Amino acid sequence: MNYRFLFIWLCFPFTVQAQVALKFVDSKTGLPVEGVQVNFIKDSAKKFFALSDKQGLVTTTLEIPLKVRSSHISYNAQEILIQESTKTILLTPSVTALKEIVITGQYAPQSARSSVYKVRTIQADRIEKQGANTLQEILANELNIRFGRDNALGTSGLSVQGISGQNVKVLIDGVPMVGRSGVANEIDIGQINVNSIDRVEIVEGPMAVNFGADALAGVINIITKKGGSEKFVANLTLQEETVENDYSLFEEGIHNAGLSLGSQLSERFYISAEGRINKFGGWVGDETQFDDRNRQWYPKDQYFGGMVVRYSDDNFSMHYRMDYLDQTISNLGRINDLDPDSEPFSPDQDFLTQRWMHQLQAEWQLGNWLLNPVISYTDYERLTENYVTFVVSDLETNRTEAQNTFYNTFFFRNTASINSLNWGSAQFGLETTFDKGAGSTLSEGNKYMEDIALFASAEITVNDKLTLRPGVRYSYNSTFETTPTPSLNAKYDFNTATQLRFGYGRGFRVPSLRELYHYFVDANHNIIGNPDLEPEYSHNVNLDLTHHLDKVNLKLSLSGFYNQIDDRIGFFTPEQSNAATTYLNISKFKSTGAILNATWEYKGLRLSPGATYIGRFQRLSENETDVPDFIFNWEVNTALSYQIKKTNTTISAFYKYNGPLEDYRMVDPDEDGVFTPELQGVEGFSLLDLSVNQSIGDDLQLTLGARNLFDITAVDNNFTSGGAHGSQTGSTSVGYGTSYFIRLNYQFKIK
Repeated sequence: MNYRFLFIWLCFPFTVQAQVALKFVDSKTGLPVEGVQVNFIKDSAKKFFALSDKQGLVTTTLEIPLKVRSSHISYNAQEILIQESTKTILLTPSVTALKEIVITGQYAPQSARSSVYKVRTIQADRIEKQGANTLQEILANELNIRFGRDNALGTSGLSVQGISGQNVKVLIDGVPMVGRSGVANEIDIGQINVNSIDRVEIVEGPMAVNFGADALAGVINIITKKGGSEKFVANLTLQEETVENDYSLFEEGIHNAGLSLGSQLSERFYISAEGRINKFGGWVGDETQFDDRNRQWYPKDQYFGGMVVRYSDDNFSMHYRMDYLDQTISNLGRINDLDPDSEPFSPDQDFLTQRWMHQLQAEWQLGNWLLNPVISYTDYERLTENYVTFVVSDLETNRTEAQNTFYNTFFFRNTASINSLNWGSAQFGLETTFDKGAGSTLSEGNKYMEDIALFASAEITVNDKLTLRPGVRYSYNSTFETTPTPSLNAKYDFNTATQLRFGYGRGFRVPSLRELYHYFVDANHNIIGNPDLEPEYSHNVNLDLTHHLDKVNLKLSLSGFYNQIDDRIGFFTPEQSNAATTYLNISKFKSTGAILNATWEYKGLRLSPGATYIGRFQRLSENETDVPDFIFNWEVNTALSYQIKKTNTTISAFYKYNGPLEDYRMVDPDEDGVFTPELQGVEGFSLLDLSVNQSIGDDLQLTLGARNLFDITAVDNNFTSGGAHGSQTGSTSVGYGTSYFIRLNYQFKIK
């Protein structure tokens, strides 16, 4: 018996000031539920927010009758009228509760339905069904996200809301990734260990108040696995995949193997370690231009390592995480056999990347305050090595270092959140980032940049329907002047089924060390940074209307957005053949769009169709250029899965149509030296993936699948000139054709 609850119940009539005592319990188990968020609403002037304790209890001195709204990440929200001094409230577990938990931009984990932000979540079970080897494969079917590939460097980038990846903040457990590479200054999303991903959360639009620079287009937060409560757990993953028609046991195709081990050493300590190998044999591509050695898509070997140490107490938890990457991309040249008196040889080069990422995070409940300090250090290194291979004897000459780039970043953030205020909750934060860059691909000498920021926001419960979240960030940058960055988000609940979300955000991005000091000049490149660049600033407005038909498990969402970026940094390639490509502040860039999504679940069936219509505008010069305001393109997607419960089989299909992507580019000047804009772009294409996932007992998962069933390799373009790498005019590489994979996942547990 809970004597505390009984004591309150019996003594209520004799207390000097009457109290209302509520107890929240699970309707199925009858156990108390801790952490229920409770809003007491008496009238417009009296509101009170509280959390249930370990006994599921909440008390208030407000007089009855009063309205109570309760929410919890694992239970259905409800709203009831309290007309008695003590009451036990039964909470119904939410079927989709685990799928709705979000943390990106939140003060504490909560359901996506309760968040003032619209957060998209991709769960680990879907990643498993996709058999994804890279983050690009995870995101490939998502609306509003498109990908580009740099075949010359073997890297991949992305765009969100029509805005390039240099304006997308990629986080691992809320900590920014380091190592923007390639000429486009983007994080290479192919360098992330997918086996460590628990889920991916995507928030579109500026998140500058929460996460600072680079978050104009949005945030992709990779939530890693933190382990459970098992005494010992081992997880082994093996995956083999073809690359179009190419496959052999050790060389051709894709070979993926991963092992993770974890143990709950004691009641408070948990430790885990993991390793993964991902080998991509490359792809020949166009056989008229490439061969078995000199491939269109370069071979890539990746080695991942990581570990987690976690300590948890009643009011305090802390974990240390380490992630390691060792990557080699091999550009094997054409064989030179013109000299009959010499052994045939090939000029080859390797692109080598190493990254060490350390992070220490803690959560400390100090009274009504929740403190979240984070310290991170990342050491990133990218080298290019040239060598000659004699193809008969398979001997290599001594390697010479052609280019190198080094980045070291120290990151610290501490937030203090309080959620027991009468009007809602608030958060205050301090963040600092110290960047150091050096190497032959930067101008001479070490380069430094420091950013220190203070930020604050509040979540205000105006009434039982309207929640406001204003915020502001003020930062100091050692290189550039900055201005305060405000934001305002709002959520209006028409009822428990329908929510309207509105957001305005002011975004900013200071030029990176690469953009300021880039120096990349060789036989294939001529790129020089611009130390006179100015920061980018943006305005974003977004609106989202979501309706839940819980009785039929249907969710509908209609969204719209508008972005305007001033002084946007982009590439400028002069028409003169000897002139260098550099970075310039383009006067204005805009994007806008509308998105329609639906999710329907019925028994074992889950269907998620969607469509988006995105427009982009870019002023091409300081002079008013006569181009249409926006050039629009369509995207359509559908995700379908069906679970056969009797056999524990799930059949899944993922489809996306990427419409033609066009914009205006300046072409050769006329006789008067005037450049004219011309509409150029690439054709649309469709991607379709299928998979079958079979559970064998409680420990073994078998997945069979096929990617790119329409066998797309390249799409036509009408570009009249190449980019910084002289990209091929006439076609754009987007895939390596249809591939097939088999994946085994075995898990052994001792509870």
